Amino acid sequence: MKTTIGVVGLSHLGVIWSVGYASLGFDVVAYDRDPVPVDLLNAGNVFIPEPGLEEQFQGARERLTFTKNAEDLASCNYIFFARDVPYDEEGRIDLTEIEILWDNIIPHLSSGVEIIFMGQVPVGYTRKLENRIHQARPDLKFNLIYRVETLTISQAVPDFLHPDRIIVGTKQSGDTLSNGMTSVLIDPFKCPAAMCSYESAELAKSAINIYLATSVTFVNTISDLCEKVGANIQEITAAMKLDKRFSPYGYWRPGLGFAGGHLERDLMSLTKLANENDMKVELLDTIITNSKQRYQWLKAAMDQHIFSKKERPTICLWGLAYKKGTDSLHNSHCLKVFRDYIGKANIRVYDPVAKLPESFNGVEVYNDKFDALKDVDGLIILTEWDEFKTDDPKPFRDNMKDPVLIDGVHMLGTTIQRDNTVKYIGMGVPQHV
Repeated sequence: MKTTIGVVGLSHLGVIWSVGYASLGFDVVAYDRDPVPVDLLNAGNVFIPEPGLEEQFQGARERLTFTKNAEDLASCNYIFFARDVPYDEEGRIDLTEIEILWDNIIPHLSSGVEIIFMGQVPVGYTRKLENRIHQARPDLKFNLIYRVETLTISQAVPDFLHPDRIIVGTKQSGDTLSNGMTSVLIDPFKCPAAMCSYESAELAKSAINIYLATSVTFVNTISDLCEKVGANIQEITAAMKLDKRFSPYGYWRPGLGFAGGHLERDLMSLTKLANENDMKVELLDTIITNSKQRYQWLKAAMDQHIFSKKERPTICLWGLAYKKGTDSLHNSHCLKVFRDYIGKANIRVYDPVAKLPESFNGVEVYNDKFDALKDVDGLIILTEWDEFKTDDPKPFRDNMKDPVLIDGVHMLGTTIQRDNTVKYIGMGVPQHV
């Protein structure tokens, strides 16, 4: 029997999953009740700015069907529910859209369908969902599993094609997958698979991100100590990466606080879960507090090295996006700078991908990063775009009045850090005198 895969939800996750499975040779029917992403994709417009996605889409186009009709999913043997879960600025999730989509698709599920649910939901949601489907369709034969999704923004295509592992939650610990499910979910990816219960898989998703958040908090703390005692965080982390107990692929750079909403969402979810179970988890409180305080490093550096020297300076921001590889400004650090300094400085910005809303006032947008530097009083680097990496101080000397370089993401190399003709301020890096 021909295998047709359904995908529900055409946000970032759903688009990656639809195009990804089509690129593996499967026919894919992708549904969303929102006509905008459906119409864009049917017109050939891949609106997700992921490296390699456009090429993958073009190569698999003939195997992709995008639809606004939930009944089209009736032809699918396997359905991935891949709608990203919305969340607010504080990381609180909103399941409204998720619930509406389930209401739309449950009436059209075919007997024998296997459903793979992906999404950042509270622990216990998948088990309640299974009961809900049973109640709505008592005679429907189906199987529901939870798959932990860990795509990284800007690396989503290779993350999909070459996952480190696949974590699967089933109704009971010890349950096995059908041969058909294995051929779709596991076999194409040639990686280890971890089987567990619904609840273990749901909690594993949050636990992965909280572990990463803990490592960021650790590096931030050591970075602060470096600034107090004259040590260098870059030298320390380089040495630590040589220890076989630590992964060199971990989070080793101090930062300005969490942005983008993903880690914030997991922190909020686990804090809520702990409170509901009468647990006090000091670790989560420490992580949240540390993240909220990180922006103060940037503000102190700007006030001391730029604003104390001139009443209304001209400053340049390199980077609007909350991280490289995305155009999203969700919780981006640039928004905090705008909040505190619009009206106090002439602000120029450059980002290779992200754009400010047209209605945004008080900021001058440039299309060339060095044009934006001309005669400015200070540069602030906020996003780790590869094109910002350099160890050559000359462009800064040539373009800036008195080069003050505040590097919030460690893009500038040691030659610049030690050059007497520029003033380099980096997190956890001693200032050269």
